[in-house]
Amino acid sequence: MAAGEPRCARAVIEYDGTAFAGSQYQPNARTVQGELEEALNRLTGERVRVRFAGRTDAGVHATGQVVAFCLSGRSRRGGLGWRELQQRLNAVLPADLAVRGMRATSRGFDPRREAVARVYRYRIRTAGAVRPLERHRTLEISDRLDVAAMRIAAASIAGERDFAALGSDVHGRTVRHLSEVAVLRRGAVVEIRVTGDAFLRRMVRSIAAILLEVGRGKLAPDDVAGLLDAPSRALDGRAAPARGLTLEKVIYSNTNPSVRDSSVQAEAKKRET
Repeated sequence: MAAGEPRCARAVIEYDGTAFAGSQYQPNARTVQGELEEALNRLTGERVRVRFAGRTDAGVHATGQVVAFCLSGRSRRGGLGWRELQQRLNAVLPADLAVRGMRATSRGFDPRREAVARVYRYRIRTAGAVRPLERHRTLEISDRLDVAAMRIAAASIAGERDFAALGSDVHGRTVRHLSEVAVLRRGAVVEIRVTGDAFLRRMVRSIAAILLEVGRGKLAPDDVAGLLDAPSRALDGRAAPARGLTLEKVIYSNTNPSVRDSSVQAEAKKRET
């Protein structure tokens, strides 16, 4: 690399979203982007702009968010290796945000546009069970859920369609492809796992809200398709609370559709239980 040429990195970050106003920078609010950029600026002495694979709302967590940024060759810390920069970042970042991995990437890498799929998980602890150490990342309810009914409903949500009933998009493009909507049970915990090429705002939490209604017996599985086809927002726009939702993984692959699909399918199969 020529002297003075920008050096770029991609990183996987993890955060507890409880005390964040969201991932994207907002003036006068604490955000993941704001904290990460401030730490990079302190360490490098330059103004660093961080790009994210996807936006998460206030209270939503991540274990596999992907970000990218570039450092100018004139940085006072330009000679730092990526592993050392990761270690130094983690030493100055707040306790609810950490960099899990970092490596070099091309200057043109776009973590949002080049992602072929994102994996979200929504956790629900049922039957009145309480776990204080997990209360910030799990929705706790007193009900028992009919998981079999939830699975039938989930199958009707998967696929490609217009999901305007479940969320919004600033550009008005609301067609999305969901390769997986799965409902898993682990003891008292029910998990909803959703994999898709992209998501509307509040979309996964809207899916969780619908499946919760089905699990509680307040909505029949056969009624879900009608909710999705309706011109208005499903459940009058209600979404499940943010604390139960985590962005687990962002998947990258070649741009060839067959390679993309096999990558997503392999990821889903690997996580089956």
